[in-house]
Amino acid sequence: MKEKWIIIKIAVVADIHTNLLALNLALEDAKENNVEKYIFLGDYITDGEDSNDVLELVKQYSDYAIIGNREKYILKYNKEKEKYNNYKTISYTYNSLSKKSKDYIKKLKEHMIIKINNLRILLIHGDIYLKKPNERKLFYDRIIENYHDFDICLYGHSHIYYDEIYKGYHFINPGSIGQPTDSSTYKYCILNIDNTINVQLREFSVKESFQEFEQKYKNTKYYKENYIWSNLILDTIREGKDYCNLFLDILNSKLNNKKSLGEEEYNKIWEETFADYSHICNKNNKTHRKYIE
Repeated sequence: MKEKWIIIKIAVVADIHTNLLALNLALEDAKENNVEKYIFLGDYITDGEDSNDVLELVKQYSDYAIIGNREKYILKYNKEKEKYNNYKTISYTYNSLSKKSKDYIKKLKEHMIIKINNLRILLIHGDIYLKKPNERKLFYDRIIENYHDFDICLYGHSHIYYDEIYKGYHFINPGSIGQPTDSSTYKYCILNIDNTINVQLREFSVKESFQEFEQKYKNTKYYKENYIWSNLILDTIREGKDYCNLFLDILNSKLNNKKSLGEEEYNKIWEETFADYSHICNKNNKTHRKYIE
């Protein structure tokens, strides 16, 4: 007699980055689709004002949740860096998190393997092995080498949706619900699992809610204290392109061969980089934003 498997519907959410509005879109959609379980793949916080609220929802809904690199920054917080512009977003989040939120982060695991029906599912954020989005095949090889006893790998970190078979293993990245960089749609996935798996990508147009998000975001203390990084976040969400890494690439080219810098010199280069970034974007018509302090 053929074995019968129970169909289980699972929501998979990654890379929220404190985008509470987008997270709520996903949660409401998951309820409407009768999702039974929730998996969260890390990077819940930083980049905004609502980290405590986001973590509370992750804790409330999650059946399984793992740590991302943004949560690791909190666990490894370095007070000596807090006046450097590249670290201020971490510093802001660290100082605004409640003890309850920090205690929750401490309990999150680096990875886990769960079993649903006959499938072994690896949950991992991916930051240790995935250094660049275009190196995902190398990432897959590293995952297979280190965690070979699985059928499916659910991962995040790249902010790009993937659903592909590689060397007999099924790799799924649900994309980013908070800061998508593959298109201007917030993304998460619903998995329908029996003895196989069906992946349903769920998307929400950024355009429909962006004005509401932007208005609220610009009224936060976070935005005022992290003006440059906040506008990179807004550009990334609006356009669905990785403007944060574009900015960091320009910054790193300016920092090349410069050894340890004091905060004043570093922050000056950071501000010069933003001026260059804005010029490049406007010249290429990638964004028509004008930044005014």
